Amino acid sequence: MARLSAKPIVNFQNINSFDYANQWIVRAGDQTTLYFQIVNLDSCPSDCPQRYILGLGAGNQPVQIRVTFPSIDCNSTFTLIAQQDPNDGSVFSVVVPYTSTPQTGNVKFTVYQGNNVNNFEVLQMMNVEYSNDGSDGNLPDNTCFF
Repeated sequence: MARLSAKPIVNFQNINSFDYANQWIVRAGDQTTLYFQIVNLDSCPSDCPQRYILGLGAGNQPVQIRVTFPSIDCNSTFTLIAQQDPNDGSVFSVVVPYTSTPQTGNVKFTVYQGNNVNNFEVLQMMNVEYSNDGSDGNLPDNTCFF
């Protein structure tokens, strides 16, 4: 199986109108739809990996991607099921509800294609902004500020 990764997508309108980004930028307490493209790290050239279309071939069905937003506080870790774009099998999205705030920049992915499972993590894929007045109310009680 190919070595997979995910590239963040911003300004998504459709599969012909979007931008790649170095990371997602989200605001704590806002419901946000995050788009990403699955890519094959084994493709050439390595500085521009090719998109990877999931679910091709009878043995690669069904397809599902679970996106996990980890935290050092186990109660703040959450996992969402991604939705595949109907027009491009390499593009997916998740809706982060306003009640869940990612606690780190890292994002973990579990890709299921039939009986095949691929796990990977993208470091610093996300940047979470907090309001200056601290009124978002989503910070865990054990959050420390230095």
